[in-house]
Amino acid sequence: MLEQYQRLRKIWFHLNNLLVKTIPRNTLEECGRILGLFQNGTLVFDSEAEMSLLMDYCLNSPQSDGRNLVASYLETSPPPAQSEEMHALQAMTRAYYSLFQVTEVVRGIGVSVQDVFRKETGFIADIGFGNSAKPNLMLATRIIPLEDFLTTGGAALPIDASAFTRIIKRMNQTVFKPEKFDFRRITPQQEAELAALIIRECRSIGMTSHIAYAEPDGTTQLPSGGSRSRRVGRNEPCPCVSGKKLKMCCGRAGA
Repeated sequence: MLEQYQRLRKIWFHLNNLLVKTIPRNTLEECGRILGLFQNGTLVFDSEAEMSLLMDYCLNSPQSDGRNLVASYLETSPPPAQSEEMHALQAMTRAYYSLFQVTEVVRGIGVSVQDVFRKETGFIADIGFGNSAKPNLMLATRIIPLEDFLTTGGAALPIDASAFTRIIKRMNQTVFKPEKFDFRRITPQQEAELAALIIRECRSIGMTSHIAYAEPDGTTQLPSGGSRSRRVGRNEPCPCVSGKKLKMCCGRAGA
């Protein structure tokens, strides 16, 4: 399992670098607005990890045709059939977002979790998380389901008691009432709305500053500091990974 996990993480890292280049500027702006990151024509991040949250949200939110950008990429630029890249990309199309609670930690391998909303259990293979997690820890993340185990996609948000209370309170004000909503039948659009709700609530109390970064080899890089607002400079590379400076891309006047 560890060999498969490490091999797939490298492939997903490569695929993500390709996928983020397909994000249209209007999608980047609209998703930024939904998550509260696009203000007065500029992307503003409370922590560097919020860029990863935005890219993950952009890639997995349904577009006007009902498909997300991962599914569109699979159709327009498919890897060779039966290749590991094809299997990895197909797995990414089955990814879903939810809230998970750690029930058991297997050091150096990963964690057993319960999906708080779906009431399902599974095992997340993640070397770094297996070395740092503790039982009862809660996190919100996108999960990529494989045949024998689960793994995370995008940035995982740690959820403390305060964040959990805020999330449940907000959900009870929407259609996502935990005691009534069937999360196993959630639509892609509803899942995007739920992810946005969770991310916004976590941002409101600075939880995004506690995100750790997963490297392709499975190690974990801890965040370097506390929450602080960071405005992307006009001469810095645009977060959409176009290769252009922000002022020549998503940060252009009137964008």
